[in-house]
Amino acid sequence: MLETPRNVTYFFTQLEHEILKSVCAYMVGVPCDDALNIPVITIDAFVKQLPTTLQRQLRFALHLFQWCPAFFIGKPQHFTKLDQGDAVRYIDTWSKSRLGIRRKLFRGLRDIAFLGYYSSREEI
Repeated sequence: MLETPRNVTYFFTQLEHEILKSVCAYMVGVPCDDALNIPVITIDAFVKQLPTTLQRQLRFALHLFQWCPAFFIGKPQHFTKLDQGDAVRYIDTWSKSRLGIRRKLFRGLRDIAFLGYYSSREEI
């Protein structure tokens, strides 16, 4: 059995690592456990190769996603602290938003979650 690497990311901070792990769990539909560290590390390696402007936008998007449940679903909690039903509802508000920027951010987070999860699938 492969040993799961520690939460080692080079671009993402530990907090961003945990946010991205939660995003991956809900977007892909898998448990948020240590096995998701591998996809997050894969995403980290990918993001390190992006232009600085995109890296900054992604970092901002993760923090925005983490801090906005109070505004969009009325829950005064961070995304990573929401229970499953609220997290699914929160993600749904992003995917169906009338604001194009929110839908675009949702698609970007969803796409990198799938990229990380399925590109490292044989290691999980």
